[in-house]
Amino acid sequence: MTDRTPILSVRNLEIKFKTPAGLVNAVNRVDFDIQTGEIYALVGETGCGKSTTAHAVMRLINSINAPGHQIKGKVGYKNLDLLSLPDEEMCNIRGKNISMIFQNPLDSLNPLYKAGYQIYEAIVLDRIAKVDAWHRVLDLFKDLKIPDPERSISSYPQELSGGMRQRVMIGMMLSRRPKLLIADEPTTALDVTIQAQILNLILALRDSLGMAVWVITHDFGIVAEIADRVGVMYAGVLVEEGDVFEIFDNPIHPYTRMLLESLPQGSKHDKRLCTIPGTLPDPTLDISGCPFQDRCPMNYEKCSRKTPPLTMIRTGHKTACHLATKEV
Repeated sequence: MTDRTPILSVRNLEIKFKTPAGLVNAVNRVDFDIQTGEIYALVGETGCGKSTTAHAVMRLINSINAPGHQIKGKVGYKNLDLLSLPDEEMCNIRGKNISMIFQNPLDSLNPLYKAGYQIYEAIVLDRIAKVDAWHRVLDLFKDLKIPDPERSISSYPQELSGGMRQRVMIGMMLSRRPKLLIADEPTTALDVTIQAQILNLILALRDSLGMAVWVITHDFGIVAEIADRVGVMYAGVLVEEGDVFEIFDNPIHPYTRMLLESLPQGSKHDKRLCTIPGTLPDPTLDISGCPFQDRCPMNYEKCSRKTPPLTMIRTGHKTACHLATKEV
């Protein structure tokens, strides 16, 4: 049973980037909560702003990697607004309270240091004795079911398989026992068997540590496997949110419906997969109306005039669609 107190509360988040082509509207007025102990999945196609939202929450967007960027809104963690914290205080929260698994583990691990040492470095930040820190590293490798943990600790990242590197990255992020784990495409480039193992591992660690997990993915198969609640994102906007069973059984927004219809059903006799025509709108343009209007087969005149707000349709189920509110 999850505690209904939000561990993370994002309100009115806007993210813009200055580029030679103009100001890119990456994330537009996004609101969502993640409850203590739950797994929240943020899903959508590539380029919709999922990872950018997570990077903003972790304060990883700065004037060095994104000169001229603009971030507005509020990101609440307990009684703190992460966006207004001094850098030193945010560094104390990052890793200790909120950790993030990045998309490509080989890029996130330093090839010059052994895998075990990279986890050890994180643990000793909490002033744990060196011997105890190494014992915890070994225990983590065993909990993560990394083969031959004693040898793997002394291996360099490039000597490990993709699945093992992903486990090492997860171990590094869990080593300080955070309250919230952000997993950005945690099974990218892994084969199906390893994907299942990683997802089962995340579920087991959530249950044993009592932490909340925010999963970022474009794969509804992952969502169905582990998520408690789902947020669907399109062109920097949250267009639907609800309980995982509600979203799969009663999708309301046309974009969510079309995403679900594009999933393979497992039979060669099934009808052809649905495809979503068109592409994401140009993020440098100010869009009037619904951002999905040009690709939506159900749009009507109001869709081009007014941006639909994220509205509660049923208890715990929200959507940003004029058709849904028109029916109510």
